Amino acid sequence: MELFNEIYSCYYHTVLHILAEAAGHSVNMKEMEQICKNQAFQETALAVLPKLTKREWPLLFPSKEHPGCYESALHFSPPELPLTALQMSWLAALIHDPRFRLFFTDEELKTLSESLKGFEPLYQQENFYYYDQFCDGDSYASPSYREHFQAILKALREHHILFIGYEGKKGICHSFEVTPYQLQYSSKDDKFRLCCLQYRRGRCGLNTILNLERIRDCRVSPDLLSDSDIQTLSCHRFLPVRKAKEPVLLKITGERNSLERCMLHFASYEKHTEYHEEGKYWLCSIYYDTADETELLIDILSFGPVIEVLGPGYFRSLVKNRVKRQHELLYGTVE
Repeated sequence: MELFNEIYSCYYHTVLHILAEAAGHSVNMKEMEQICKNQAFQETALAVLPKLTKREWPLLFPSKEHPGCYESALHFSPPELPLTALQMSWLAALIHDPRFRLFFTDEELKTLSESLKGFEPLYQQENFYYYDQFCDGDSYASPSYREHFQAILKALREHHILFIGYEGKKGICHSFEVTPYQLQYSSKDDKFRLCCLQYRRGRCGLNTILNLERIRDCRVSPDLLSDSDIQTLSCHRFLPVRKAKEPVLLKITGERNSLERCMLHFASYEKHTEYHEEGKYWLCSIYYDTADETELLIDILSFGPVIEVLGPGYFRSLVKNRVKRQHELLYGTVE
């Protein structure tokens, strides 16, 4: 199996975009140069455009109505490039991921499976060992969990209200209406969370995070949200639900490739990093959602002595308490 194929290179995609643009209206040289810049490299226009405009590749012809512009010679939309055998094998592996299956109905999964017949999965789920993940993840294969997930997807896509039956920490089930605006996934906990606003008396209210595993009933209301409510939800989407007042300030020594490891490990967080010339270390400020505080704390502790938490004081105390508790578990209480 070839990992790289010239037919699927960025040059072919560049020509494809030019033809797609020229199919709707005539395009000029400036527009085609911009497409080349966006889809490939700065010098691509020098190699590709002369072949198109001088008809060495008979795909464009000069426009009669707009001098200096070109139109597509195709009488149909540019064809889609078929997937490679490698891409099909990757999809064949992905379809066995229980989280992937949550986003599709049984009929859709059946159609996908039939279209991938004959392709060996690129990898198996058993090939992965998650050493830094909790073992009590969500029950993705549960019929009720999948049913609730599908209801949430429908409400998110079509702007419906949800009726939720939710089991609290003390085992008491509460019923309320919510307007969902985002699904979050925690790789550390291996759990999905529903970010929503409680809906009372026709208005969006309290910002709430619900663990999908604790949802005991989930039904889509036939009522649609108003335009003003949809606008309110869009303001919350992909933003921290409850942003911490201060960022966590880390001192990174650089030992054991710690800077690169930190940048990779904390890539999902908003952060600012600068180099301290005198001390020969890096200062990294991490901005986080309070719902992810415990997860961030565990991640920071996993780096050991190559990272020092400088602030804020509240977070430093969390680090001290966690380290103290771990020491007590291993060696007993220090007198």
